[in-house]
Amino acid sequence: MFDKAQLDIAHDVSVGDWIRESLDPWVAFSENPVTIGIVIPKGFESYVLVRHTGPGDHHGGLGNESLGTLIEILSNFTITPEECFPALWDGYGWMHPESIATFKPLRHPILYRFFRPISIRISARRFRRRIRTQVQSLDHLESHTLPAGIMKSERFKLPNREYLLMRGPLSEARKIGWIFSESFQSQSPNLLWPSDRGWILATEIDFNLTLIGGSESLVAAILNTASLTAERFKVTDAIEQLPVAEY
Repeated sequence: MFDKAQLDIAHDVSVGDWIRESLDPWVAFSENPVTIGIVIPKGFESYVLVRHTGPGDHHGGLGNESLGTLIEILSNFTITPEECFPALWDGYGWMHPESIATFKPLRHPILYRFFRPISIRISARRFRRRIRTQVQSLDHLESHTLPAGIMKSERFKLPNREYLLMRGPLSEARKIGWIFSESFQSQSPNLLWPSDRGWILATEIDFNLTLIGGSESLVAAILNTASLTAERFKVTDAIEQLPVAEY
């Protein structure tokens, strides 16, 4: 059994309008350098990036261990840890019907019966046609830890991205994920911020790092955490200056 995240649907998506209003414009094919400000809002005292180098980290997401470490730090820099807003990009395959399945190989029954009598001279194994048979698929959200009905909820929209928006305790963000083949697959939020807007965490799906804006004290705490590979950046930095495309 896996604990379902104690999160509710954030029906009022306007709680994130401040993010949209503080982002740099995302202009395609512009002659001006694209800054990191298209992903994380301006206005924070300091900024830090965390490379996805920890256990379970991957391109576009943090592993459960790294996310847990960050959540523990972030909880010390907000007065509203019980009201936070995790947001997930709504394009992940596991959210949609018939997008993921597991398969197992089976011997083709007709070919196997035909070649079995001559197996003395020719190894029947060479003629066993392997076929793939679907044994499980994610056709609905019942096997997820997301709030019921969230796929029908209003999306929180930023330029070129739409998100499922939730609200609840910060600690519950670590429980977001999906269950497949009896295994829990964690999914770190793409956006996460507290009601008091003391900080924001942003993990762009095309980046191999997570961006955090907040106070200087918060950034210092992250930089001083040995299990995290972190470094400062400026929100005005060009994206091409950051290691966003490393796998």
